[in-house]
Amino acid sequence: MRIIVTGGAGFIGANLCTELAGAAGVDEVVVVDDLSTGRRANLAGVDATLVEGSILDQGLLDELVPGAGAIIHLAARPSVPRSL
Repeated sequence: MRIIVTGGAGFIGANLCTELAGAAGVDEVVVVDDLSTGRRANLAGVDATLVEGSILDQGLLDELVPGAGAIIHLAARPSVPRSL
């Protein structure tokens, strides 16, 4: 099963991806992150594919979502002023 993790380059997301990559039944972990707060380095050594992009990009989602067994949404702006 392919799992998509939005916000997967953040601290929590990267740790989740580490666990998912080693889980039985998971064939592929795909991270969608715009790296605005997450870091590529958080995924170092993790068997996951990083797709740098926004969850607001409908074309990107149309490309990635078909065939996914699950989507875990962790993408967020951790600041109220920045989210406005």
